[in-house]
Amino acid sequence: MSKWSVAKETIESVSQMATEHAADEVGMLEALISTTLGSLNACKGKEYVQAFVDYEVSSLNQTHHDVQRLT
Repeated sequence: MSKWSVAKETIESVSQMATEHAADEVGMLEALISTTLGSLNACKGKEYVQAFVDYEVSSLNQTHHDVQRLT
């Protein structure tokens, strides 16, 4: 199983658990993103996280995929 498949399964699982934790799907995804960014910061540092977030946000409306990010 690829890391992308694991990530997609995690998102699906977290979204399905929302009502069990008195939250909505968006709230659960926001919590997942915030927690993940904190962990990524601990591993790679603020500058890396900022560059990563900037890259991902700037790519939201693009239809192509950067092969480097898919590995």
